[in-house]
Amino acid sequence: MSGPDIVMIRRPVLSGYQPIEALWFPAERFSEHERARLILSHWQTDAKAYRFADGDLLRFPKACARLCEGLAGWPLIRQGRTLCSARLSNEEMQHLAPADVWLVRGTQVSALHLRDATALAPGQWIDVSQYALLATYDCRDALPEPHAEPLVVQTDIREILGDSLAPVSPEREGVMRALLERQRQAAVDKATAAHRPPASASHSQGRGPLKDGLPGFIGVAVGTGIFAINALNGTRSPTTAPPAETVKPPRTVDPSGFDLDNALAWALIGTVFFVLFMLALMAGRAWVRRDGVRTTTGKATHVADAARPVQPSVPPRASGRPRGPARWRRWLTQLTRHSRLSALYGKRQAAYMQRMLDMFENGNLEEALRHAIPLGGGQGDAGQAFGTPTRRQDLTLSQHSVPGTRLLFEADLESHLKQVYRQSFERLDREGRIEEAVFVLAELLRARQEALDYLEKQQRHQQAADLALAWDMSASTIVRLLCLAGDWQRALQVARRDNAFADAVILLEKKWPEAAARLRLEWALALTEKGLWLQAVDVIWSLPAERERAAQWLLAAEAAGGSLAIGALVKRAILLPDTLTAYETWVETLRSDPARVMDRATLAQALLAHKAYSPALAWLAAATVRAIICDQAGPQAHLTQNQLQALVKMSKDKLLQADLPGNGLPRNKRLNQGLERFSDPLSFTAPDRGVRAICDAVPLTDGRYLLALGEAGASVVEANGKCAFHFPVPTQVIVLGHSRQVALALARRGDVWRICKLDLVNRSASDLGVLMLDAFARTFDGTAWTVGRGTQLRVVDVGRRLETLWHVGDLPGQITSIRDDEHNESVFLQTPQQALLWHYRLPERRLLRREPLPVRRQAHSWQVFDAVGRTVELWIEDGVDNDPALMVYEGVTSKRYRLPGFNTESAGPLHVYPFAQWLVIGFRVGEDEARWHFIHRSSDRLCAVMDWPLEHAQLRFVGSECVLFDHQGRLWQIDVARSTTAALSVQ
Repeated sequence: MSGPDIVMIRRPVLSGYQPIEALWFPAERFSEHERARLILSHWQTDAKAYRFADGDLLRFPKACARLCEGLAGWPLIRQGRTLCSARLSNEEMQHLAPADVWLVRGTQVSALHLRDATALAPGQWIDVSQYALLATYDCRDALPEPHAEPLVVQTDIREILGDSLAPVSPEREGVMRALLERQRQAAVDKATAAHRPPASASHSQGRGPLKDGLPGFIGVAVGTGIFAINALNGTRSPTTAPPAETVKPPRTVDPSGFDLDNALAWALIGTVFFVLFMLALMAGRAWVRRDGVRTTTGKATHVADAARPVQPSVPPRASGRPRGPARWRRWLTQLTRHSRLSALYGKRQAAYMQRMLDMFENGNLEEALRHAIPLGGGQGDAGQAFGTPTRRQDLTLSQHSVPGTRLLFEADLESHLKQVYRQSFERLDREGRIEEAVFVLAELLRARQEALDYLEKQQRHQQAADLALAWDMSASTIVRLLCLAGDWQRALQVARRDNAFADAVILLEKKWPEAAARLRLEWALALTEKGLWLQAVDVIWSLPAERERAAQWLLAAEAAGGSLAIGALVKRAILLPDTLTAYETWVETLRSDPARVMDRATLAQALLAHKAYSPALAWLAAATVRAIICDQAGPQAHLTQNQLQALVKMSKDKLLQADLPGNGLPRNKRLNQGLERFSDPLSFTAPDRGVRAICDAVPLTDGRYLLALGEAGASVVEANGKCAFHFPVPTQVIVLGHSRQVALALARRGDVWRICKLDLVNRSASDLGVLMLDAFARTFDGTAWTVGRGTQLRVVDVGRRLETLWHVGDLPGQITSIRDDEHNESVFLQTPQQALLWHYRLPERRLLRREPLPVRRQAHSWQVFDAVGRTVELWIEDGVDNDPALMVYEGVTSKRYRLPGFNTESAGPLHVYPFAQWLVIGFRVGEDEARWHFIHRSSDRLCAVMDWPLEHAQLRFVGSECVLFDHQGRLWQIDVARSTTAALSVQ
């Protein structure tokens, strides 16, 4: 390095945009650590760095235009063969000594030579120890679609109850084959009709619904009359079996089989059609048919049929919504109740009833059971039956809980029938005719649970389990029966799918303790897979042989740290009080450390959760209660005054209770104050930019976050941004478990997703393989995860390498998205005609409703939906005061929310996230800024505003915690229930 030359420089600094080739970071301005950070932040491919005694030099591979005033270091440009910090004239350059770098400071110019510098290697400054080099995952070996296990529920009752029932007649088999062939041909015809060209538009114009419906109704009326005459001429006695060549196909609906083919029933149906036609003629309205086709003026929209399960290993749960009588049947009942028609069909039904009762009185049980009429029960009520019942072909049990029609009895007659059926059951039981006895209980008395108990009493556990699955009984009943039958694979599938371990263990413990112990162990193992380690310890502790395993689980929970370790300490005080002396130092540190306010509050909550007195719990409370009282007097209070009083009482510290003045405990007035309680909106700004791109982020316990860093893996970071531990598995999307102790790391690989399970307690990652997915739930219970592909919806078991627990195939549309929370799951289906929304209730996974999306009110609007299936229609309207507004239409109400600063012409996309209680809106304002509004849906108030750089932010809502993050390393979190915030920059 040459000494400074004194030369008069007219322009000693660079300004404006210049072709910059290097940057100089002087040592008197930047420390060595700051210079290293600046070199890394400005680094380019093929750049070089040098260290001089006075500072560091960063050379770029080629010149790039930069604004000099916005650079952190000194900008250098090329002056001949030298890099210079000022633009020199030829006369000025002639007075300077040759060098590689000229640094101009006023009238002095320092000449630097690269031979005097030390070359730097910035790549060695980056700590890559937490990254692992992984072998490339070959996805071609796992591309075939996963299919369900071949554990199919038997659907033929003869396979369940054996060969004790009468054999099926050859005529019936022939008729059933003919029906199947007819259904197949109908499907072919339907597919052919779907490819036919549409009718000419000229045929549909100018025709209203009444003109279109009149010829059809005339045809129906004529056909009904002809059929009624033929039925009248061919009516047979119900007690006489028809000849083989004229056997009617058996009905596959209700086994009671009310004959609607007789003349009376069809005459009534013809009357109903005529009445409906007259009503439509007077009202001038479009017809709405029950078969799912809704016809409006000049249009027809088809509602898809319900999906059929494709033989899953465990059948899907039934819909929890009760079904009542059809509308047409209710109208017909009201029409005929006070007319002579009711006496006419009532007389025929009474005659049938008399013949049936005579069979029971004469002891002819074989024929009596074939003619018996079921009583009402829990399978639903489809309304009054108008036809005459027919004789059953065999004693077949119905396989599903579908509503059935029924005869209207007097109260005395129904009681008499119930008594007759009960006596018949007792007789069949005495004679050892178990199958017929089960039929009486299940079909005639509609006492299906009693039928299962009867089979269990007869030691027919497998039959009872298969029937419980076919009838969709409670999950605990199914699990208990499958365990007794020795079918543990299906028992665990049902228990893991429906979280039915607890009830099933209680049902098994008294009479079958060995089976209960085995199921309890499986329950505890399933809880550890979900990250619920303390609950698993409680479950398994009643098994003396497994207490050593429980102690190991406590140690694992303690090693995890945070609230889990504190909960494990309290659990140890209850279960292993003798080992608590080894934790005296740890408790002393917890009490004395002023920074561990949250840990002490967590300990207090864990202690208060146990009501029973224990000396070990009292010792823990006495050791920390004084520090907790001091915490409550500060700004970070987390307990109420009543909780503090209960903690003081638990400590059994008589001196503290004597010295503590009345009402001396501090009050926490802002405890759990929700964001919606503030009178004015809170304002926040985004944190500083980080250095790592965040692909996804979810909040964990104890102020930690799980971050998806793309190919760099996944990291758990503390509230201060420091990395706690790292998972070296590629992660683009995070699926969080409900316990927040397990998660799934997903990375897209072409057409498939690579899936790894992350155990945040053991800090381990296990590769589950790859799946082809179109949609998936963003949370799961730790075991069952919902995924969608094409027209199939699956629930896979992540603890058993994505084994299928349940699935529904052949859905009426393509699955495009899934929204879920801890108790609900909604699936969005897209068909060529319309969009459908299916809503399931968790954990039973019962289908609550399936319906098309509401018709949009605006042509330029769009629709979003949440986990409970609520659909919201959105569109933008120009405001009166130059501020546009977001219009939100839900149900029958429309709301308007102002978007100040939003330009509808030049702004980017609008992001709207609907949740149960909150509506979050993100939009662009100005040239380089975005804004997020948090609106409380119940009060329609703007409660918080977040200003964010233009970089697009993503949002995750977990419980009451909302997280915003972007690809520039920013993360901001707000708890809407407690109004607390946190921010960090990922380095």
